[in-house]
Amino acid sequence: MKSFSKLLMILIISVLSLSLFPIQKTYGAADGFPVAPPASTLNASDYFTRSQADPKNFPNVSAFSKAYPQALIVTGSRETKSWQIGGMWSKSKIDLNSAFTYDTYHYFGSHPGVDADGMAFVLQNDPLTIGAYGSPGGGLGAYPWSTDGKNNMIKQYIRNALAVEMDNWWNGSGVADDRFDVNYPNTFGVGHLGVVRPGETPLTTKKSEDVGHLQYIQLNKPLSDGKFRHFVVKWTPSVTYQNGVRILGGDLQYYLDDDPTQGSTFHINNVLDYFKSDKVYYGYTGASGANPTFQAVALIKTPQNAKPVTVKFTDSAGQQIADPVTIPGDPGNSWDASSRRPEWIQYQNNWYQYASKYTADTPDGKDSGQFSATTSYTVTYQYQLRQPPEDFVLQKAVRNDTAGETEFKTETNGQNGDDVTYQLQYTNLTGMGTGSIKDQLDPNTTYTDGSLQIADADTNNEFVTVDDTSFKTNGTIAFPYTIPNGQGFRVRFKAKIDRKDTAETIPNKASVGTLFSNQTTIHLPATTGKVIFRYVDRASDMAKPTEIAPEVTVSGDVGKHVSEINADPIRPKAIDGYTVVDQATSTDLTSATFDQASVVDPVISKDDLVVTYRYEKQMLKLTVDPTLDFGQFDNKSVDRTYYIGENQSTTKQPLPFGVTVEDYYGTKGWQLSVQQDGQFKSTPKPNSQDPNLQVAQTLTDATLHLMNPKLKRTDATSNPTWAQEDTMDYQAPDDFSLNPTATSPTVLAQVKKGGHYRNDASTDKDPTGTLYDNSGYGTWRINFGDNDSGATSVGLHVPASTPRYQTRYHTTLTWNLSLLP
Repeated sequence: MKSFSKLLMILIISVLSLSLFPIQKTYGAADGFPVAPPASTLNASDYFTRSQADPKNFPNVSAFSKAYPQALIVTGSRETKSWQIGGMWSKSKIDLNSAFTYDTYHYFGSHPGVDADGMAFVLQNDPLTIGAYGSPGGGLGAYPWSTDGKNNMIKQYIRNALAVEMDNWWNGSGVADDRFDVNYPNTFGVGHLGVVRPGETPLTTKKSEDVGHLQYIQLNKPLSDGKFRHFVVKWTPSVTYQNGVRILGGDLQYYLDDDPTQGSTFHINNVLDYFKSDKVYYGYTGASGANPTFQAVALIKTPQNAKPVTVKFTDSAGQQIADPVTIPGDPGNSWDASSRRPEWIQYQNNWYQYASKYTADTPDGKDSGQFSATTSYTVTYQYQLRQPPEDFVLQKAVRNDTAGETEFKTETNGQNGDDVTYQLQYTNLTGMGTGSIKDQLDPNTTYTDGSLQIADADTNNEFVTVDDTSFKTNGTIAFPYTIPNGQGFRVRFKAKIDRKDTAETIPNKASVGTLFSNQTTIHLPATTGKVIFRYVDRASDMAKPTEIAPEVTVSGDVGKHVSEINADPIRPKAIDGYTVVDQATSTDLTSATFDQASVVDPVISKDDLVVTYRYEKQMLKLTVDPTLDFGQFDNKSVDRTYYIGENQSTTKQPLPFGVTVEDYYGTKGWQLSVQQDGQFKSTPKPNSQDPNLQVAQTLTDATLHLMNPKLKRTDATSNPTWAQEDTMDYQAPDDFSLNPTATSPTVLAQVKKGGHYRNDASTDKDPTGTLYDNSGYGTWRINFGDNDSGATSVGLHVPASTPRYQTRYHTTLTWNLSLLP
């Protein structure tokens, strides 16, 4: 600012200025511009409006350029009157919650040391909005305490504002209204940048030198050099919390000519301290004293010019429960809607909690991304009604650290000596903003000193260790600060399981006032358990097996063998009319694996064990291949043996021929015998034309031979674990023939058994693991021959002397399966 006082000195300076920098009346560009501004696609009038300020004695001369739509004129040229101000304000506010970059070119004049006074980029939330202004001259149209050229001191200033000052003139004279820069280095002829707060509300300054600078940057070349200078402003927000209150701050960076050293970064701790809002107008002010200077701005990029992101909040039915939030930004900048999403929302006296569900019309369907220059996005978060809210005020969970658990749950398992972590989540849903949490630990746990931690908004929700004196003394944890409605904090602490009794659970609840948390439970190994012995019919449905004797339950201390409590049930029960076959320890018998019945002496554990013995009704069952069909032969009287396999292709006789024995009779042995009921004979055919066939014919002297008998245990094939024997005596003959006139049967096979089929009166003590041998259950097969020899292992010998007729001869074999004495 230049002052009218000391007029002679001013006139001398003016003459010198004119001689050094002659003024050119003919401009090099249109619309009064000394030079043309940089080209741009933007139209300044789309984004700015001329200030409505019109003070007496120092007019507002700002205007939009008609020749250059991208430009706006802040102050007028030398032909305009002295003592002027300029003002241009954005049509809409910018949101300081989002970052922005503002890209422009500024023209400050062309006469260093003469041009004055400069202009300012201003962020403001003045109640006068676009009518806000300050004093001319050194006040740059933004600050108080400069005169109007008629010795009237102007106290008017822009409230709730910060100005980035771009000043051609060094205001450091002895004149009262020309001392704005008196406490800072002399930058005469070069100029300076800086950050200035026009004034607090109410105004606390009383003269120009009181206004001062928050930052003051000396430039390395004259500000007014006759060129448009590249000027960039960047805002980077940051959020902190104090006593749970969200505080928006950030860094305001500004610089000239793409050189960050020709500028600085001003940190704002709390935007409310300066603007009383997180949304502000941006724009320009400028001023001159006695010597007007042409100053202009060309727009390259406006702040937050991307398409916005809209964040909505609904209940599960889609009803809106809070006002939508609009997130502006610059194209390509990142955005994250979750940073604007509260955990709890109060709507119509009800509380809603975020349900971890959302929809987003972004390309990838996520609630974060980059701003688009052409496409707006919407993210909708879904919330769940929580009723009654008292049930959600205090939530508790536990985690077993020794077991390697990473998630907190309401229940877990533990052992003596395990380290566990408890977590508490408090949320103010009932208006209780102050107080303490009471958490009295169970006697079977011991608090770990120094482990108490709290996470809240002030700690950025990171856990920090706090003093645990009160917690160790009386189990209380004080609120870290007054908790706002809908907000809360978390508590964690460690404890060690120190079991002092036979309790199988460690329950725990905490409380706030009269409200209690949910219960957490640590399950400890049981100290007692039981083993149940069941006895079922093997032939019944295993989904609902038929019990053939009452089950036996043995209860006792964990770790003891059943035999230490009751030795009787460890052996299969002797049940009249039944034979024990196998056993299983699965509760689901439909899919159980059964093993041979044995003596079992399990160790009692915390989990109940069920041992199921399966029985078959005592019986012997014999199954004989139904026929021995030799087929058709010629009737030549020769000495020959006819074999069963000679005509198998037509008779389809199964080979090898044999019988099957199923034994469910315990330790009793059995024998198998066979007897031929008479010689082979034909059936009379009274209507036959051959008289010999009208009567029965006997195949005299014919002998049936059964060769290569093989006695085999077949159940061992399907159940290999049952192949173990205790005592088993197999007796089977060699090749034999049947006498059709014999009066007693021929013994074919004999099995003598001995084993551990026990009766209740027994006093013997079999060792654990003794198998109840296969005498209790067995399946046998007696074959004559095998796959290779079966065709020649059954033969009928007929001597040459025996007459043969063209007829069918047959006889009957009687098989007998009986118990041995």
